[in-house]
Amino acid sequence: MSCKKLEPPNGGWGWMIMAAHALHHFVSIPIMQGFGLMYKDTFQDLGFTATDSALILNTNAAFMMLCGIINGPLLKQLGYRKVSICGAFLTTVGVLLTSRATNFTHFMIAYGLITSLGMGMGMSSYPVALNTYFTTKRSKAAGYTMTIAGLGPVVMPQLISFLLYMYGVRGACMVLGAVAGHTFISAILLQPVKWHMKQIEDENNELNEIIEEKTDNDRSKSRLSSRRNSSESINDEIEIEAIYGIDTPLAGSLMSLAEKERNQSISSRRRFSLSKSKESLAKSKIREINELSEEEAPLQLTSNGGKVYNPEQTIEKKKKPSLLKRIGKNIVDTFDLKLLKDPIYVNIMLGMSLAVFAELNFSLLTPFIMGDYDFTTQQTATFMSLLSCADICFRFLAPYIGDVLKKPPRFMYLLSLFLLIITRFSLLWTNDYYPLLCVAIGLGVAKGVRTVYWSLVIPSYVPIERLAAALGIQMTVNGICIWIGGPVIGFIRDLTGSYRKCIFVINTVTFTTIVMWTIEMVYIKYKSRKTKNTQINIL
Repeated sequence: MSCKKLEPPNGGWGWMIMAAHALHHFVSIPIMQGFGLMYKDTFQDLGFTATDSALILNTNAAFMMLCGIINGPLLKQLGYRKVSICGAFLTTVGVLLTSRATNFTHFMIAYGLITSLGMGMGMSSYPVALNTYFTTKRSKAAGYTMTIAGLGPVVMPQLISFLLYMYGVRGACMVLGAVAGHTFISAILLQPVKWHMKQIEDENNELNEIIEEKTDNDRSKSRLSSRRNSSESINDEIEIEAIYGIDTPLAGSLMSLAEKERNQSISSRRRFSLSKSKESLAKSKIREINELSEEEAPLQLTSNGGKVYNPEQTIEKKKKPSLLKRIGKNIVDTFDLKLLKDPIYVNIMLGMSLAVFAELNFSLLTPFIMGDYDFTTQQTATFMSLLSCADICFRFLAPYIGDVLKKPPRFMYLLSLFLLIITRFSLLWTNDYYPLLCVAIGLGVAKGVRTVYWSLVIPSYVPIERLAAALGIQMTVNGICIWIGGPVIGFIRDLTGSYRKCIFVINTVTFTTIVMWTIEMVYIKYKSRKTKNTQINIL
């Protein structure tokens, strides 16, 4: 009898999840990236230093990432739909409160904490929902998602420029708060995957049925063999009776001898079984005694002062672990911190955190870097929009490039980091506007590939049941790196008087990720080759 099992749809409502993911990123990420474009002149009017500006921008990004450690348990308990609805509420309220901010503290609370908390909840819930619905088409779903979401950075700079011209800074920020309210729509679309599970034939069940059928046949053969043995013994008795006659003394002696041998065989089997049972019981008792501490073991004093095991004495319960150990175990289990024992995961996570810190700071500081070239707000918006256009095109093409190259997500991510380093350095080689627009296209190409495979590196290594915790740890470490490194970038700008000098630091951090991952890949390849050669030599 064939049995059916449930699996994710890999399509169907999964495409609506993809659309919801794209809508959320279309709205929330451009708001964060466009904040510097909207407030760069306002920060100067308020007397903020470059370090203050960098601290506000990086606090938003860092706190958004740090929420990942909380979002992991929240996603386990509440599910991605409820978490995304809470995130939509906090994002909308935070942007609206930011529109009324007039001092550093107000900006830190409204934009740095409340808005970032809402964005962080959304950033954690949508990737989990997408990876839950897709198991075989993840790269294409992620590519389509990031392509649609990439339209946001194209449209938003132009929209912000228009809103600043029409309504000023506060009015523009209030309109963006209304735009952020559209994340409620995307949150409601995140239906639980169990509503859309697909039934398929379970091939493993058919294999189990074949194994069970074979086992039943073996049992039947075993029973038949035992019956044959029994019948042979009965036939022996009948032959004895038939040859010698049932009443003859010789027949009785032979029959008694046959019966005696059969009884001895049965009793020997029983003795063997009983000895095995005693041996097993003794071993379990010894194991039980060894597990108990010396104070807990049921021991009895002898006349000469020694101690012997008393099986009749009641065994006391083991001592409970200390409160700190129980708390520590609960924290480890709740946040699945056992992932940190995996050196490959730790290397992936640290490398991605450094790369995310570098890319995020470059994106946030792009309006300020363009300010060093004395570009107008409209020229800066055009530079950012052109970069985003190239980003969109290669978000769509990146999955197909990966299929042609037949390389894993981490290799493609490394390739994008290498391209980012080259194109960022290109900014330092020219001061003209139109050549810089060509550099913007190059940055968009590298960023498009990076964005698609950024969301696939960890899911391609971590199993789906541990993905929420893995992403939570990843975002937390991202937040720590951003919070520590962001003000350092601002301090370097104050020290050197130019944001362009910060590009050297950003590229150095990105190159560190390339070195870390390359060393790990070379070591793993060398180790696997050495193991393979050893096995060949043994054979």
